[in-house]
Amino acid sequence: MADPTKTSPQLDRRHWMLAVAAGMASFLDSGAIISVGLGLALWKESFGLSVWTVGVLGSALTLFIAVGALTGGRIADLVGRGRVFSLTILLYAAAALAVACAPNSAVLVAGVIVIGVAAGADLPTSIAVLTERAPDGTQGRLVAFTHVMWTAGVVVTTLLGFAVAGLGTFGIRLIFVILSVLAVATFAFRAFYPAFRDLEAEAEERHTAGGVDPSQALPLRALFRERNFAVMITTTALFYLFFTLVANTFGSFKTYFLVTVGDTSQSTATALSFLTTLIGLVGTIVFTRIADTKWRSRFFAAGVVVFTSCQLLIAITGGNVLPAMIAALVLYNIGFPFVGEALYKIWTQESFPVNARATVQGATMAVARFAAAGFALVTPALIDWSPAGLYYLLTLFALVSGTIGMLIIRRFRTAQEDSVASCVLPTSVAGDAR
Repeated sequence: MADPTKTSPQLDRRHWMLAVAAGMASFLDSGAIISVGLGLALWKESFGLSVWTVGVLGSALTLFIAVGALTGGRIADLVGRGRVFSLTILLYAAAALAVACAPNSAVLVAGVIVIGVAAGADLPTSIAVLTERAPDGTQGRLVAFTHVMWTAGVVVTTLLGFAVAGLGTFGIRLIFVILSVLAVATFAFRAFYPAFRDLEAEAEERHTAGGVDPSQALPLRALFRERNFAVMITTTALFYLFFTLVANTFGSFKTYFLVTVGDTSQSTATALSFLTTLIGLVGTIVFTRIADTKWRSRFFAAGVVVFTSCQLLIAITGGNVLPAMIAALVLYNIGFPFVGEALYKIWTQESFPVNARATVQGATMAVARFAAAGFALVTPALIDWSPAGLYYLLTLFALVSGTIGMLIIRRFRTAQEDSVASCVLPTSVAGDAR
């Protein structure tokens, strides 16, 4: 827990370069989600896919991101977070190239599956590597920056989608070639930038001096034996689950929804997505500035109201009123930076020991992504059945996520007050409980 009377620790160029390297996992994850979403309507026409096959494609990425997160986070804690940090990105590159060259739907689905496994394994590992090497009191800023990278992935990929919208499926293939090249470049940066080894050595020395051996992975069952850890694992998992059900539906199906329900063209849909996502990028940058301050919690309640309102607006209008859809996209991008994944990542990293963070985040991320994958499988059918019904359901999910988030914030605040009163840091709260 940070002492507000002390000067905030300084971050040097090495830490920010590591944040970029770690953030590329988020960039490539969101890039894949958006690219698959951009391709659904085109692949449906090109390969003659049924609505259920479209659902499989839409859900396969999310499902196997969950598989990768569940297994990759644990493997990283067991065999070395740095090693997994470097190698998972190469698997992503190979899979993205397979999608780009897919001659049929079978290869397409297989490539999407492997992208999911690689991205899922890299996400918790990269965040754990980053926070393990960050000075105390700076984790919030650095973790929040990875979500700036996630949003940048959305912006860049959406812009690419708009640029190649007139090229049909060839344009989508080109996007996946670009993602593959970026993944290879990220591997080279992670593996061969010498300053990262210096940060690793400094981190090992710091954690050893503090009585923690980062190489000795803690299993989940050990954490569940302590009530505080068990409650935090459960609540963060539920918070992220309900948020992800909403965010994944937006990310994977907004272009498909605009084209099939709103009757817009592919170019118009991608242009609207790109322009409104710029608002989200600004919001994530603002969140990075407040991530290690009391303002991150104070912005949360307002963010929940805005985030929920955009789902309700689409539900009321049925999704076929273009001005209302534009307003909803704007509201979504105003709200989500302050109520979702960035907070979840920070809470996870602040609440658990360094040698369990990848495991916990991988497991809780997997729960959410498994649920989102199942929901994505039926989303095209739900859109066919009732666009309004789908978004009333998403409104409920947004409210549940916000309620759980408020409970987590209250728990952090209580822990902080107890710590100040007793001058003892609770073992279950490793960061600033703001």
